[in-house]
Amino acid sequence: MFINNLLLKRFNKIVISINQVIESFFNKIKDLIKTKKKNKPYLKNIDKRIAITSSSIFILILTYFLIPTLYDKNRVKSLLENQIYQKYNLKVKFNDKLRYGLFPRPHFFSENLVASYNEKNLAVLKKAKIYITFGKFFSLEQLSTKKVFFKKNEFNINADTINFFKDILNSNKDEHEIFFVDSKLFYKNDLDEIIFLSKLNNLKFSYNDENLDHKMKLNYEIFNLPFVLDIINNLDKKKTLMKLKSKKIRLNIDNEFNYQKDNIDGSIKTSIMNKEQIFDYEINDKFLEFKSKENDFDGKLYFKPFYLSSNLNLDQLNIKKLLSNNSILTSLLNSELLFNENLSANINFNLNNLSSIYFLNNLNLKIHLEEGNIFIKDSNIDWNQSIEINLDNVQLINENNNTKFVGEIVLNFYDIGRFYSYYQISRSKRKNIKEMKLDFVFNVNQKKINLDNLTIDEKLNKNLNIFLNEFNSKNENIFNKISFRNFVKNFFNNYYEG
Repeated sequence: MFINNLLLKRFNKIVISINQVIESFFNKIKDLIKTKKKNKPYLKNIDKRIAITSSSIFILILTYFLIPTLYDKNRVKSLLENQIYQKYNLKVKFNDKLRYGLFPRPHFFSENLVASYNEKNLAVLKKAKIYITFGKFFSLEQLSTKKVFFKKNEFNINADTINFFKDILNSNKDEHEIFFVDSKLFYKNDLDEIIFLSKLNNLKFSYNDENLDHKMKLNYEIFNLPFVLDIINNLDKKKTLMKLKSKKIRLNIDNEFNYQKDNIDGSIKTSIMNKEQIFDYEINDKFLEFKSKENDFDGKLYFKPFYLSSNLNLDQLNIKKLLSNNSILTSLLNSELLFNENLSANINFNLNNLSSIYFLNNLNLKIHLEEGNIFIKDSNIDWNQSIEINLDNVQLINENNNTKFVGEIVLNFYDIGRFYSYYQISRSKRKNIKEMKLDFVFNVNQKKINLDNLTIDEKLNKNLNIFLNEFNSKNENIFNKISFRNFVKNFFNNYYEG
């Protein structure tokens, strides 16, 4: 009973204490209201002074930032043209009216500027926005550019003006940046004919004052393939780092080179479909020569006229992966990059083994790129040490995103008995054959093949050609192991009957 009374007294003390705090709080608020009413005229005057002072400061600041609207626009044009040239080595000419904008930062803007290089009009810069520093706006001579944006630009570049971008990269020694956004680049030959078109989505030049690095970052598309290119150039060390990426074709290239001597020497690390290769190379005025660390890839790229000659030696290749719909080869063929009329090349592949197709080995493939056409010439591959398969004058055609091989195939049987034994052809239906020729059309995307115009030892067989026509109409998958075996057996059954 005593304990309960004690707890009750303590609880009452706590409640009384809380009530006192609440009462004190409201009493202070009441006193504050009384004080405000008593000094209301005085506080009202203070509020007015604050409002007038704030408004005056705002008007002064706004007036200061609007001073550039009073400048002589022709003098401003001349000053901006001069500063852009001095800071970025970029000659521009303002043709349209120059306007001033305050938000989000003070800037001048105009349209339809013309950029020139080596006394030639190089580009039309449809929209320009030049941000200026918060310097002394009271003097036009102290006006200074901070960042420069050019949007919706059209560049016309050729071999004589390609150094335009290089000069901007190496001349920018200012912490301020220059941007080219939403641009198109037309690369032309000496006859002013367009060789290719590239979309420059975002091109940025900058400078790092700490390590004296000149930087360029470019997001672009060429032949519908997106790329990201990063370049860091150090003029003091005469060293350049380049990184090229394309997620679509799973390509990564890291390039590092020195140009302290007359010739440029460097090293490239490439990653294509997660397979890495390292190349050493040297560049002079006439050509680029390269060679892989493993000595399995080498070649020369001549500049004038453009011509590539290379040799690639591989131990093994998965042909099914190479011809799959998402492979780098299929992506390149669908992009039509290899069908450019100005590409000229001779590429030789030497391959020991095709891992995805049984008994195919010792591939010698010679690919020629000529005036927008791709041919396979004087090429051969061995099947099971019994047949030499020859390809000559086979053309690669791209139509409506369908890539096709069209040409003639020649089979030379140097051990036909081994061939018959593998496919278990009945001995009564075996004939001595030395050579077989036929035309074919292979659709890479659909994995279908058409065969016709068959001759055996230079003789036409009517039954076999009827058989091939029926086979073509069925659209069967000849690359299935069981289907191909049945095809071979039915083929020789019809040949025996013929």
